Amino acid sequence: MSDFRLDWRGDELKRTMQENGAKIISEFGLTVEGESKKELRKGHGVITGTLRRSIHTALPGYDWGGDDVEPSGSAPERGGEQVMPEADGDQVTVQVGSGLKYALPVHQGHHSFSGYHYLTNGLKKAQGKLQSIIAKYKVQR
Repeated sequence: MSDFRLDWRGDELKRTMQENGAKIISEFGLTVEGESKKELRKGHGVITGTLRRSIHTALPGYDWGGDDVEPSGSAPERGGEQVMPEADGDQVTVQVGSGLKYALPVHQGHHSFSGYHYLTNGLKKAQGKLQSIIAKYKVQR
């Protein structure tokens, strides 16, 4: 019989996987944010730039209504800040959006305007970058 010792690090592995999962979701949220902002430009949803600057990531439960401001060239930039989600059971979540009252009609459309769909288009473009984001956080031996 040989001496064999198992160095069980399951709890450490679970913790690392949760932390890496949160980092992946956080970075992916910022990627969706950036791609969504690129969808809005002069002649395509931008007059003052307030809507574009209002798009940001947030944790579940965030009060989006508190972001509403009047359109102006001096409206605050709300994006670019990484939010680090915590696991809620098996779920790790961030949200991407805008709290401006007119954000949804510009996204979805209204009356005869079909909308710019800047968030869903940004999400689709960001999905192409997801594998490279995941690869950055692989657990190493």
